Amino acid sequence: MKMAFKWQTLIIVCAGIFMSTLDGSILNIANPTIAEFYGVSMQNVQWVVTSYMLVISSTLLLLGKLGDRMGNYLIYRWGFLVFAVGSLLCAIAPGLYFLVAARCFQAIGASMLMATGVGIVSNTFPFEERGKALGITGGVVGLGNMVGPSLGGFLVGSFSWPVIFLINIPIGLLAFIGSYRYLAPQETETDASGHDKTGNMLFALGIFALILSLSLADGIKLPLLLAGIGLLLLFYFYERRAANPMLDFSLFHNQLFVVGNALAFATYMAQTAVFFILPFYLENVTNFTPAWTGLLLTIPPVVQVVAAPLAGSLSDRLGPSHLTSIAFALMSCGFWLLSTLGTTLNLPRIIIGLIVYGVGVASFGSPNSSSVMGSIPRQKAGYTGGFMATVRNLGFAMGIAIWVSLFSFILNRSQLFLPFAESYARATHWVYLCAACVILSGLLLSLLTGSIRQNHNNHLGT
Repeated sequence: MKMAFKWQTLIIVCAGIFMSTLDGSILNIANPTIAEFYGVSMQNVQWVVTSYMLVISSTLLLLGKLGDRMGNYLIYRWGFLVFAVGSLLCAIAPGLYFLVAARCFQAIGASMLMATGVGIVSNTFPFEERGKALGITGGVVGLGNMVGPSLGGFLVGSFSWPVIFLINIPIGLLAFIGSYRYLAPQETETDASGHDKTGNMLFALGIFALILSLSLADGIKLPLLLAGIGLLLLFYFYERRAANPMLDFSLFHNQLFVVGNALAFATYMAQTAVFFILPFYLENVTNFTPAWTGLLLTIPPVVQVVAAPLAGSLSDRLGPSHLTSIAFALMSCGFWLLSTLGTTLNLPRIIIGLIVYGVGVASFGSPNSSSVMGSIPRQKAGYTGGFMATVRNLGFAMGIAIWVSLFSFILNRSQLFLPFAESYARATHWVYLCAACVILSGLLLSLLTGSIRQNHNNHLGT
C-alpha cells in the first residue's frame, strides 16, 4: 500500500537521516578535541564511535523485524525521541566512560531510525521512482556529512565540543512531532512469532569480542579474537536450528542481496580511514585547526550531494552494475592519492584525493541500495533495511578498529628510529594503502558479478 503523503514521508525520513549523519560527521572533527579534553589517546577515544556502532549493529536486525511486524512507522517515530534524549546525555557527560555510555543509549535511537527508514521509503514509492527517492536520501546523507565537518569545526573552535550534541535535540523533537501527522501504517508481516533473543545475544557478544580484540592498546588479543569468531560460529549454527531465527536465510539465496551487502561492507570499512584518521593527521602533523580540518572534510559530502541523486537516476535507467564498478575504481584512486601524503602539507593532493573519493562514494550508495531493495519482497523491506544498516555499522566499527590498530602499531614501531611527524605520516600512508586494497577487492567482486546484477535489473524493468 502506497502512503498518501509520499513526499512528506520522505521529508520525515530524511530528517532522521540528516540528524544521524550530521551527528556522526561532526563527531569525526571533534574526536581529537575530545581526546585532548579527557587526556586520552586515539585508541581510547575511538570507543566514543565504536561503542555507538556496536550497539547499532547488535540491535538493527531485531528492530528491523520488529518494524516489519509492528509497523516501521512506529519504530521510526520513537527513534527520534530516544536519539534526542541520548544527545542530551552526551552533552552533559562528565567523563569519557559516561560519554561512551550515553553514546550507547543514543545508538538505540539511531538504530530505530536506521532499521526502518529505508524500508519506509522503499515501500512508499513505486519501482519507477524508488531509485530517485533513495537517491534523494543519499543526497541527504551527503548534506549531513557536508554540513557536519564545517559546522563541527566552527562549533568546536568557537565554543566547546558538547555543543555538537545539543544541536540534535531540536531536530529530533520537531521530527518526532511531524511523524505523527505524516507517517502512516504500511504492510506488515503476518508472522507474529517471538523474537530471537538468544541469537541476538550471541551475535552481540561475538561482535563485541571481535571488535574489542582489535581495539586494545597493546595489540591484537588472540584469545578475544578466537572467542569472537567462536561466538559468531555458534550464532550461525544456532540460527540454522532456531524456530524464529534472527537471520532470514531465504534472503541469502538472493545473489543481489548478498553481493550488494558484501560490496557495502568493503566500502564502509574503508571509509572510516578518511573520516577518523585524517583529522588526527591534519591536526597533529600539519597543525590544522578544527575549523580548517572541517572545511577540508566537507569536500567528499559536497561532491556526494551533487552526484548521489544523479547516480540514483542513472541507476533507474542503466542499472547499478556499471556504476558500482566505476565507483570502486574512483575510490581506490582517491585512497592511493591520500597514501602519498608526507610531513609537509600538500593541499592540492588532499583536495584532489577527497574529490575523487567523494565521486566514488556518491556513485556507489544509491545504485547499490536500489539494487538490493528492488530484489526483495516488499514485506521484508524493514528487515532488509535493518540488515543493510547493520552491515554499514559493522563496516564502520571494524574499519575504525582495524585502522586505529594498524596506525598505532606502525606509529609505535616507527618512532623507534624516526621523528614523530615522519612516524605519523608513515602510519597514515600504510592505513590508506591498505584501505585502497580493500576497495580494490570490492572492485574485483563488482566486476565478477556485474552481469548477474545487470540481468536482474533488466528483468525488474520489464
